[in-house]
Amino acid sequence: MEKRDKKNNGQDEQVISDLSAILANDSVSEHTIRVDQENPNLVMKVQVKQLSFLDMQEAIKSFIRITASGEVEINLAGYWRYMYENCIVSTTPATNTTQLIGLNQFVGSQLAAILPQPQDLIAGPLEDGNSE
Repeated sequence: MEKRDKKNNGQDEQVISDLSAILANDSVSEHTIRVDQENPNLVMKVQVKQLSFLDMQEAIKSFIRITASGEVEINLAGYWRYMYENCIVSTTPATNTTQLIGLNQFVGSQLAAILPQPQDLIAGPLEDGNSE
């Protein structure tokens, strides 16, 4: 059964012709983050790729674990490690995952701000900004 727009009964539907617009793997954005609290001119460039739907499901597995007794354990370090390894394409200056994990608190929080947040994964995307 097709889901139709309630407002116009699906009359304005258009099937896309270019799949590249909906594939996550082709989408990379560059961000500039500050690396020094005292000097706002010191920056780092970070190229971040958009994760696919299935990548996001894997990210959830990287930080939430349900024990045999039904308790939920949350490992935020596991989540950020997953994001660093899977979202960050490159940086200027060049860094590797070990160096990214070793970033100081200030730079780490700047980096975390440009990556998907754990609560966004759990809540999931909402259609048109509201749930039905």
